[in-house]
Amino acid sequence: MIADNQHQRRPLLQRLIKSALASPGFHNRTLLAISFSVLGAYIGTAMINPVRVLYAQAHGASLPIIGAMASAYLVSDFLFGYPLGWLADRWGRKQVILIGMAVQALLSALYLPVSDPFLFIVLRFLEGIAAASLLPAARALLIDAVPVEQQGEAFGIFNAFFNASFLLGPALGGVLAALGYSWTFIGAILIRLIGMIIVVLLIHDEPGSRSRPTKQPALRSVFRELFAWPLLASYLIAFGDYLYVGFDLTLTPLWMHDHLQASVAIIGVTYTAWAVPNTLCSPIGGRVADRWRRSTLILIFGLAQVPLYLSYGLISGALLALLLFAVHGLVYAFVQPAIDAHLAAFSGNDVRARIQGLYSTVGLIGAFVGSDLFIPLYLINFRLPWFTMGVCYGLCILIGGLIIRRQEAKALASSQRIAESQAETMISGSSTRS
Repeated sequence: MIADNQHQRRPLLQRLIKSALASPGFHNRTLLAISFSVLGAYIGTAMINPVRVLYAQAHGASLPIIGAMASAYLVSDFLFGYPLGWLADRWGRKQVILIGMAVQALLSALYLPVSDPFLFIVLRFLEGIAAASLLPAARALLIDAVPVEQQGEAFGIFNAFFNASFLLGPALGGVLAALGYSWTFIGAILIRLIGMIIVVLLIHDEPGSRSRPTKQPALRSVFRELFAWPLLASYLIAFGDYLYVGFDLTLTPLWMHDHLQASVAIIGVTYTAWAVPNTLCSPIGGRVADRWRRSTLILIFGLAQVPLYLSYGLISGALLALLLFAVHGLVYAFVQPAIDAHLAAFSGNDVRARIQGLYSTVGLIGAFVGSDLFIPLYLINFRLPWFTMGVCYGLCILIGGLIIRRQEAKALASSQRIAESQAETMISGSSTRS
């Protein structure tokens, strides 16, 4: 009986793997090239992340300077997200991606001769600008290259590669750091150069990214395209989603160490526990987003995160936190591709990168709000940030998801009217001929 069950499960697993690999997303050269180039760029980022603070500290950087380095990066990423999205829309997505990756490689090299601690703040500010140039242009290029009906799966694949970079990068960085901190920066340079080669050789300008209007559209028209109701819903969800990023940048390691008695190794494994199921299941979540109503996925899997946030505030053990992080990563794999595909569906060709930049910018505002709000709450009681986060995120998901659902209903009704009109035209035409 056991052997029969294993025999039945094996073909099913093989069919699932074969079906995934045979899906259109894994045969789209541009999508895979974008995904691999972003993988290379962010492996470089993740390689340096564990080492940068130690490297700066070894060169005399104090804790205030280290804090200013983090703030400088977030501020520049926030300030330049929209302007660089505009540049990608006007000049070309591929060009902006290449320049961003080249600047990232150059800045990694500039860490090596720096000895003045204050220059690390300048480098982090410039790194924020380079980071702001990459994702909006890459995501806009993905929308150019993939048909609307496959964009959920495409973003699932893209997100899987993006998350994989934060699994592979720290491990590679740690191995190279054993030879010396400088080797980590050198490794990041080489990987980013490989990513640039992929962009040059495998990414060709899509029609949507080549054709630019010779006449600038009216500001009012652009404003309507950037702030339509379906997009405002996505921005609201991004704001609520990034509240956790603000907490994570400042308090998550302290919360786990001081209140869950987690060692540094357990903290690292906990992050991995979130990333592994998310990386593996994001392509599946994307395929589901192409087949179901995206608002349904956003509401179900978005609201499913609320009890997880509340549970974080109630637990008192590191192993339980690890388990919840794994569940959270799995749930998140089914909501993010749906949001990305919805955002793509309402992104006009001439403003796609700007919309992606605005989406990221609003998310960073949420991170700033989360950081400033949760620190005083944490000092009052370490459970309060989690409870507040759960309520705020739940409201953002509920309001944003219902707006998206209403827009979907309008679009469905409109398509039905068009279909009925076309059917009536065909019937009347056939009657006239007869």
